[in-house]
Amino acid sequence: MQRTTLYVPFNASSRGQWSLRRNAELVGQFPTREEALRHAAALAAAIRAQQGQPAQIKVEDEAGLWSPADMDAGDEVT
Repeated sequence: MQRTTLYVPFNASSRGQWSLRRNAELVGQFPTREEALRHAAALAAAIRAQQGQPAQIKVEDEAGLWSPADMDAGDEVT
C-alpha cells in the first residue's frame, strides 16, 4: 500500500514562508508554522478518507531532525 508523507521543513527566517511538501512535491507555502501544520493535518485526513492510504506528517526542527507531528484523534495539530 502506498504511504504519503507530508513534510514541514524548518524555516529559520522570521519573515519567510513555511513550506508544505507531499513527498517531494511542493503543496503550498504559509505565513506561519501553525498554518502549515493545520493545512497538513487537513490534507492528511483527506488522503486517509478519500484514498484510503496511510498519511503521516513529519516536522523538521532547528537541528535538522525530522519527527512525526503530534496529532490527536480529531487530526488537529497539537
